[in-house]
This record gives sequence, structure tokens and C-alpha cells, in this order.
Amino acid sequence: MPKIAIIYASQSGKTKRMAEAIANGAKSVEGVDVLLKNVFQAKPDDVLDADAVVLGGSTYNSKLIKTMDPFLAQLEKLDLKGKVGVAFGSYGWSGEGVPILIDRMKSFGMSVIEPGTTAVQLPTKEDLERCTDLGKAVANGLLN
Repeated sequence: MPKIAIIYASQSGKTKRMAEAIANGAKSVEGVDVLLKNVFQAKPDDVLDADAVVLGGSTYNSKLIKTMDPFLAQLEKLDLKGKVGVAFGSYGWSGEGVPILIDRMKSFGMSVIEPGTTAVQLPTKEDLERCTDLGKAVANGLLN
């Protein structure tokens, strides 16, 4: 059964809401295993056996939230070539978090779906619907 690992770092819960919506969308597709974890609980093995890795991180001071750095350093040591990668996150002003995640996943040799998805501040209903649709699309893509 194809597996999607959704790992996120969220300081104020905004990116967490997006992660939950992506997971709900993916779970609505039969035949796909979905793992959702906060970066503090995630382990490299969570993504090693995944077919798609969806990473979420907010932007803080024009950079990706620092709590994602140790996990990305662990991923750098793994063979992730060919896995599907997707990035998402919320931001208040500048939004660099998602492009940074995309660049890192590309450096791991992943097949990254661009441009990722973002929300300004608290995700709106439309933002969350877009996240749900993203989860469905990734799950359906793994089945086809």
C-alpha cells in the first residue's frame, strides 16, 4: 500500500491546521496509508518507507522555522531519490519557508511538486480546501 508521510513544524498551530487538512484529503482516498506527525515526534524512518513526503514549515523572520532544521539534517543522510515531495506552510509577511523546503527536497533528489501551497497567517476556508485537495491529489497520484 502506498504511504504518504506528512511532517510539519508549527509554532502557532497555523501550519498544523494545514497539515491536518492535507492528511484528511489523503485519507479520503482508499488504498493509501497516511502518517501525520509533528516534527518533534517524527523520525527518519517515518519517511524512509514513504512513497510521498509532505513537509510543512512556517516562515519565521524570513526563514524556515528553525525547529525543522534538525529533521532536515537527518533526511539529508537518507536515500530519498525518486520519492514525491510536497511543501506547505503559513507565513505572515514574506513566505520563504515553502521555497526553502522545496530546495532542500530537490537537493535530496526527490521529485518535487511545485509550487507547494501556502496560507497567509491563519488558513482560510479556501486555504484548507486547497490543502485537502492537495492531499487527495498526492494520494491519487500514488495509486495511478
